[in-house]
Amino acid sequence: MSLAGSCLMITAVLALWDGAAVAPVYAQDEVQGNADRVGELMDQAKKLGAKGQLPHAWWKLDSRLDEAKKSGATPEDWASMETEARWLIGAARFIEEMRTQKSGMEALLGRFDQAMSEIAVLYGLSLDPVLSGIDLSGQLIDELDADHLQRQVLIDSLTVVNRRFSDDVGGRAAAQESLITALQVEVSSLRRQLWETELRVGVAEADRSAAETVLTKKQEREAAITAVRAAFTHDEGEILITPAGEVLIRVHGLSFGVGSASLNAGQDPLVDKLAVAINMIPGGDVRVEGHTDNTGGADANLRLSRRRAETVARLLEQKLGRQADSFATEGFGPAKPVALNSTAEGRALNRRIDVVIGASP
Repeated sequence: MSLAGSCLMITAVLALWDGAAVAPVYAQDEVQGNADRVGELMDQAKKLGAKGQLPHAWWKLDSRLDEAKKSGATPEDWASMETEARWLIGAARFIEEMRTQKSGMEALLGRFDQAMSEIAVLYGLSLDPVLSGIDLSGQLIDELDADHLQRQVLIDSLTVVNRRFSDDVGGRAAAQESLITALQVEVSSLRRQLWETELRVGVAEADRSAAETVLTKKQEREAAITAVRAAFTHDEGEILITPAGEVLIRVHGLSFGVGSASLNAGQDPLVDKLAVAINMIPGGDVRVEGHTDNTGGADANLRLSRRRAETVARLLEQKLGRQADSFATEGFGPAKPVALNSTAEGRALNRRIDVVIGASP
């Protein structure tokens, strides 16, 4: 072969290589085999009424199949089309069963499948995307049964963890009581100092009046905290004193919609009680904090906790006649849990609103 002929052959091979890299070529018999398989499934779905009952899904898949026959498709695309065709069969069969019972509608099937999927997500389960209707609910029941057995195995270990948590909560309560006692000792010390100063030095009337004012304010604040603590039930919230002297009203009873910053109906009595508590306790600035459990993404929970804190703060401002944005707000998402997130009870305690009243100036 001449040198010129060899160059031409090399050029042709390189051209074929470049073309293959730019546009993959699918074997015609492979394309036909995949197309026949998807077509047979669509025929089954058509006989069950999918073309008339599920027109949007039917024509979308039909267009994809036509395009794949002309231009070819990847193995993943063929697998996706086969899954959609099998879903059409299951959905059409379910709709036909509903039609026999005079209640079949595509919307009904959609809502039913969506409900099954939502239940599966709630329990952390994964369902077969090919199934629909009764077949889908059957798989969900089987998965829930298996999940129930697995959860049963964890009960003993969770009981031990909860017992440890209860001991920890008891320790925190004791610490809060110790802090209250320390405040009472401080009040007694101030009273004694006032009396000793009057006896030994004979302070000026103005100084004595100022000392009495400080003492009176501390007594009034202590009495108000005691009254507010008695006003809230265990399910509604609890009153804590921080080491910095702030009053923390930890509210568990406020209920929001799932993933929403809007309060559910019937929350006004508890919000009113919270407004009365803020009005009763003398102190510094008010700060409303939002907290969530660890369900869902951390960023989404952080944004949700901020919005919920703002909702409660603005509502309290209205009820107390304060200017808008006079209460500071902050959201922490799941970053500051007060209970274990591994139990429903713990997650309920972590989904809370904290109202912090600053120490007396």
